[in-house]
Amino acid sequence: MVMIKRVVRIAGCFRALGWAAIWLVMASSGMARADYRDSVAVLRIGLVETHVATTDPVKLEAIRSAFANALAIPVEIIKLGSYAALIDAHASGRVGYAIHSARSYAATEAACSCVRAFRSPVAADGSTGFRSVLVARDGVNIPVAELKVGYSSEASVSGWQIPHQAIRAGSLDQPELVRGGSVASVIDLYREGSIDGFFAWVPDVPGEAGSDLERLFGGWNQSLIQSADPLRIVWSSQRIPYGPHAVHRSLPDDLVDALGVFLDGMASSAPGLMDIFEPAYGGGYVTPDPEDYRNVRGLVEALSDPQSAHYRR
Repeated sequence: MVMIKRVVRIAGCFRALGWAAIWLVMASSGMARADYRDSVAVLRIGLVETHVATTDPVKLEAIRSAFANALAIPVEIIKLGSYAALIDAHASGRVGYAIHSARSYAATEAACSCVRAFRSPVAADGSTGFRSVLVARDGVNIPVAELKVGYSSEASVSGWQIPHQAIRAGSLDQPELVRGGSVASVIDLYREGSIDGFFAWVPDVPGEAGSDLERLFGGWNQSLIQSADPLRIVWSSQRIPYGPHAVHRSLPDDLVDALGVFLDGMASSAPGLMDIFEPAYGGGYVTPDPEDYRNVRGLVEALSDPQSAHYRR
């Protein structure tokens, strides 16, 4: 009798262990399935209407479909009329993922502390940002305050807002300013001798020292610039990173990871999509440091100017 009871107790233990094992298998399989696809019904991507793809329904659908297939969840693309509208939509959570300008991201972060930059684009030349510079005629050696300096318009980040911030902060003397209205007009003013120099921008490539004057305005209109008197750099701002891809902090980490993997592979696996989705760059993506956009925070108030709402650099 004692032996029978012992056998029954042992059998009961095995049954308990068996049920425990079954529960563990079911729990672990449930955990494996419990990812962002269970909690995110739809991913809404915010794009400003000045993005090239927003004017072409075929391109917009190609982007939506590619993201939906890669993430295995429904995706909607929300077109917004300005970066100010994008800030509002992202800060409120109406879009979960957005392509920002550097300053619209800084403004969104300042408004709610609810977004994080997880990738930033790399240009074809390897640059990950730019610097605003003041260039002057090499033969003119007078103080900055006595220079006659051209700028394109108040809407330009590199040509007006960054230098203006430096002037207000006292890190750059204020020259005599001449408004050209456009970069081409500023170059014409310089070539005809009406100004001593002008504000411009140069790409910033990690690991490279100094600034290459042949890359003023990203190399645009170099033939005209080089046909005039030689230039020298008088002043340079700190590095401003290119506008990031950012997510609302309410999105699950594994969804953000999946987005990063998709973007990282886009240049090699889907170069045609890269041309549509990131037409201004094309060199892939890097993971930005959280402090990369610190230098832009002083420009946040510029977004209240409706003239500047559509500028990304």
